[in-house]
Formats: sequence, C-alpha cells, structure tokens
Amino acid sequence: MRIKLIYNPMAGRGRASRHHAEAERHLRALGAEVDVHASTSPANMTQAAADASRGTFDRVVVCGGDGTLHLSVREFDLVNGTLALIPLGSGDDFAKVLGIPRDLRAACELAMRGSAREVDVAVANGIRYLGVAGLGFDSEVARYANESVKFLRGSLVYLYAILRVLPRFTPHRVTIDGHRNEEIMFATVGNSRQYGGGIRITPDAKIDDRELDLCIVHRTSRMQLLKTLPKAYSGAHVKSAFVETGRGTEFSFGSDRPMDVYADGERITMTPVRFGLAEERLRIVAP
Repeated sequence: MRIKLIYNPMAGRGRASRHHAEAERHLRALGAEVDVHASTSPANMTQAAADASRGTFDRVVVCGGDGTLHLSVREFDLVNGTLALIPLGSGDDFAKVLGIPRDLRAACELAMRGSAREVDVAVANGIRYLGVAGLGFDSEVARYANESVKFLRGSLVYLYAILRVLPRFTPHRVTIDGHRNEEIMFATVGNSRQYGGGIRITPDAKIDDRELDLCIVHRTSRMQLLKTLPKAYSGAHVKSAFVETGRGTEFSFGSDRPMDVYADGERITMTPVRFGLAEERLRIVAP
C-alpha cells in the first residue's frame, strides 16, 4: 500500500513533531511504502493533502489533531481520496468520536488495515469542517487558546481559556436564519458532537446522518454560564432554560459587527455566515 504521511510539526504542542518518525516506522513495518511530508504552513498542509488525495497514493495519513485534520480536508478530493488519522493533537475530539485509538501503534495498524467509512462534511460560507463550528463566546475562547495558551496541553488548554475569557465577555446581538434578532452568548453548529477536549456541545449530533445540530446559548449571566459549562462535558447543558437546540441542513447568522467563526479550533470565516453540508462525503478509516 502506498501511503502519503503528512504531519503538522506544531500539532499537539509538538507531539506530532516528536512522534511522526515512530509512526513512519510502524507503517513501514506493516508493509507500507511511505512518502513523508512535513507541512510548513496551514496553506501548505491543505495543499499537500489535496495533492496527495488526487495522486497515486492509496491513503493519505495525517498526523495531528482536529486543526490538522480540518486543514487536510479543506480541499481534499472527496470523490477519489481516502484519509486516515493518527491522533497527535491537543483535543483529538474527532478521533475520539470515530473511535480511533490514542495508542500510536494501534492507530497506525488501523490506518493500514482498517476499512474506510463515509462521514458528512459541513461547510461554513463554503469552507469545509468536520467537527463543530461556532461564533460568540466559544470562538473567543478558541482564539485565546490558539494565541495565548502555550504552557498547557489537552483539555486544560480550553478550560484555562474559558476562565480567562469569561470575565470580560459580553453577549452578542445576532440575526438567526434571517428573521430572529436576539442576544446570545454563543451559537454552535455541529457535524460532530464535541469539541474543546471533550465538551459535548451538540450531544446528539451524528457524523453520518446528513444533518447538522444547532446549539444556541441565549443571553444569561456570566455566573450562570460558568455554572452550566461543566454540564456540557456530558451534554446535560441542553436542559437549561436558556439553551436552544435544533437540527437541520442549513443555518445562517448575521450580526451588526463582524464576528469570528471558528471550526475545529481554526478561524475559518466571519459573519454573516451560512452553514450547510457538502454534497460529497469524506472516506476516512475508522473502526
């Protein structure tokens, strides 16, 4: 089997850089012919994965976390390419949903010998994502985590960012689906159920049901939001009176001033934003 192994040296606070050689050895030991590429920028990661998906490789194996996977899928050939993931990121939420093992040797064996399944691909203003996209408080947390948290790993990154952003956060006024004008803390549109290292923000979302799950946290106090956040790790936050959920194939949000939209931990666009589903699905190796 011919494999293109692509890794992001920055993923997982350097985990991918430290362990990609070990992954290559495991893949070769399993009989793979491996061509390795280290990405030099987000755009380079996207281009390398796109080129490999259209080339002569049987599988494109990506080493990294949710952000690395996100960049790899942006221009991936969904018709012809098959992708496999070796989770070496900070949160690895999509890998957890798929059931990809955290153990490096086991993940490599799955990448080589496992079967591919089809999963939905969401889009925000035409830009693809796989997990959860959001605007408002959660996007401000993602920006702070990316830019300011350098000394923590895993879910602690997001928890610390939440505690730092919350004291100065104020609600945003948005237009929802073109007709509702309301103040919200944040809104998320999930193709998958979780983000942020295990926060089940859209707990009933399925990655292959051809629908998106909506979660809107309406205006509330900072203290009430803080008290509710721990419930989101189990999905129990949806029972709160100020939390609205929904399901559909398309949602849109506008705002008086542009708001960042983050997905899979990456900034992807700004409001106004329209969410939907790509016509094609992604073939990804999973248990």
